Amino acid sequence: MGFRFRYLPLIVGLIFLTLTSCAPKVSYKGKKVLHKCSKRVVYTKVYFCNTKYAYSNKFQHLSKIRVVDPSTGKKLTIGVRHSEYVKGLCLPRKYKRIFKKNSFTAKVYILRCGQRNLRYCPAEFRGYASWYGKEFAGRRTASGKIFNPYGYYAAHRYLPFGTLLEVKNLKNGQKVIVEVVDRGPFVKGRHLDLSYGAAKKLGMIRDGVIPFKARVLRCGK
Repeated sequence: MGFRFRYLPLIVGLIFLTLTSCAPKVSYKGKKVLHKCSKRVVYTKVYFCNTKYAYSNKFQHLSKIRVVDPSTGKKLTIGVRHSEYVKGLCLPRKYKRIFKKNSFTAKVYILRCGQRNLRYCPAEFRGYASWYGKEFAGRRTASGKIFNPYGYYAAHRYLPFGTLLEVKNLKNGQKVIVEVVDRGPFVKGRHLDLSYGAAKKLGMIRDGVIPFKARVLRCGK
């Protein structure tokens, strides 16, 4: 009896290593889905706001851009955050001293598309999904959005924020549409983390982890 318990931790450890080393890998298929940030140059209206950061509805979250006034040649390189509420590009008011205008149409060069310079999404992919829930309610996600566990959200390691996915539970055929707002999961063998609301829609609460197929409906915002 003592022999069994003495070697039990070793046996459990070997089982764990075997399972993790054989963890399922994610697979990507289909033609790539173009993200609008794939354009190198964009013309847009620029104005100034009482904000700490630059905001725009035209660029992927945390892109790096160069703003040029074609009429004067004056320019500014700056990071920009995505916001659907901002039409065009809103720069912090302190930069008004550079351009010396209330507003103008700028030629904007996209130097980096989002944090990872992603310009495309896979059309679809498969893998294993887990879920996270109420303990994260009210916290700010990596995209800046406040997490609502009852909403239909997802975390992915690198897909652009704002990407819409149609996720199918391959165990029962249930589907849900989610928005990528966070980063993760960072556990080997898992490829998507879903909010409690999305997991409930998929009928995976008790399973915890399920095989899934995701179809990209929109690549970022």
